[in-house]
Amino acid sequence: MRKEMRRKDRLVTEDIAREIMQKSEYGMLCTVGSDGYPYAIAVSHVVHENYIYFHCALEGRKLENIKDNPKVSMSFVSKADVEQEHYTVRFESAVTEGMAKMIEDEDEKLFALKLICQRYSPDMLENHLDYIQPRLKRTGVCRIDIEHISGKVNSR
Repeated sequence: MRKEMRRKDRLVTEDIAREIMQKSEYGMLCTVGSDGYPYAIAVSHVVHENYIYFHCALEGRKLENIKDNPKVSMSFVSKADVEQEHYTVRFESAVTEGMAKMIEDEDEKLFALKLICQRYSPDMLENHLDYIQPRLKRTGVCRIDIEHISGKVNSR
């Protein structure tokens, strides 16, 4: 059961929260291991419809955690400006929760990697398939099916 946000005056619509997710350079993926310990790591992401995709290695702690418990959360910050004189940070942030899984279907994997290239290397789109194809078998792609999104903004 989700708790309501305490600072309702900073709550934004889901559409604005999605914009924050899109603008963020990276997202912090949070998983929980079989030992019960949380694990957070930055990932390069792309948001498409109700999914978040990110690329990764084919093994590692985050993937072990996702296999044990596919429930994940991601946190995004698209703006953080410190105002020392006001003892505050003006920020835009969003949090998502959902179910994560590795993508096995090669067509979806290629689709996601193209989206990631479009986002992070827009000037290299002419050559992105030449880059992706030889790496496709050794590159992992994870998809998060978004179940909940919230966002908040501290602005003037």
